[in-house]
Amino acid sequence: MTGAIMYISGGRWDGIPGTDRLLAEALAEASPVLWVDQPAPIFRFPDVRSAARASLAGSTEKVAPVIERLRLPAPPLFSSRLGHSLTGWIGQKCMQAALLRSPRAIQAVVNSSPIVSFPTGTRTPKVLHITDDWLAAAELIGFTPALLRAALERNLREADVVTAVSEGLAAKISGFAGRPVQVLPNGCQRPDGDRGQTDPNPVAVLVGQLNERLDLDILESVANAGIPLMIVGPRSESSPVVGHRLDALIKHDNVDWRGAVPREEVRKLLLTASVGLTPYSDTDFNRSSFPLKTLEYLSAGLPVVTTDLPSSHAVKCSSLAIAGNPAHFVALVKERLGTRPSPEEVEEMRHLALENSWSSRAGALRKLLSASTEDKLPAYDREGHHE
Repeated sequence: MTGAIMYISGGRWDGIPGTDRLLAEALAEASPVLWVDQPAPIFRFPDVRSAARASLAGSTEKVAPVIERLRLPAPPLFSSRLGHSLTGWIGQKCMQAALLRSPRAIQAVVNSSPIVSFPTGTRTPKVLHITDDWLAAAELIGFTPALLRAALERNLREADVVTAVSEGLAAKISGFAGRPVQVLPNGCQRPDGDRGQTDPNPVAVLVGQLNERLDLDILESVANAGIPLMIVGPRSESSPVVGHRLDALIKHDNVDWRGAVPREEVRKLLLTASVGLTPYSDTDFNRSSFPLKTLEYLSAGLPVVTTDLPSSHAVKCSSLAIAGNPAHFVALVKERLGTRPSPEEVEEMRHLALENSWSSRAGALRKLLSASTEDKLPAYDREGHHE
């Protein structure tokens, strides 16, 4: 595929790097990318406010050698029905202007936003990539279920191809939409060398945001068992009850909470630990998810202990252990503390990481786009015509 890809994200470029940014960066290895931020309120984000006029004119910011970023400004109360409608109109105006200004023809549009519609008037291939169970995430996302449902239905009608990050989520969306949904799981960084021959520190590590998605009973059990626990990631909880429990957790003498850490530093920290933790609670939302952290641990050569969720069974690796309850989780963590993986385990994890790298995911997505292109008109050029 030639030309650029427009990637409509479910987050902001400078937020915590997740599925969208990692997949977009991998796509950029072969194609220029026009990245579109999730709408952000101008009163909360100074950068969005200062760039609002430029965004409406379709002006972008270079954030990587072949990635341009478009911010979408949103008005106050943008999650209300009226605010959402106005935000949608603003977003369409910004995206249309960016398409016209783009120095490269846009050959495809990937949309992974739960609220932003595909740009109108484009006849390039469109992929709707569903990264989470948005219909079960109204409280987490901050929009009403009715608005999220309407946005999903609208994008499902527009999409030529629909993908989802897990088998369960694909089946759910397929039943909802009455059409096939391809599985495009999350990926991981390529393995970057040997962990070394020295035994790792007897430390368990948890990477990611601290919020309501985590099973705090398990984390409290790990801490209460005296297991050294390093937590890498910011707090993002909304519940006061969860907030109080997190306060108590990070006060344990054996818990080392690092907060938000630059992405390049996370990998270094993983190499100092013995075992990675994926302690998600058993909820509808989590059952449809595909946690990024599990594959990232394995990519770093780090064995994993995870809770019993469908995505855990999708990863076939002897270095991944699945726990059914807090006591079992603690026991499995203790088994791995201070133990270096065998050469066979290291090779298995390395092979798994290569097979599931973000580059391989981007390649799979490009194949879907290329297949869809056969039934589509050519690219949308900057004069607003189809080449």
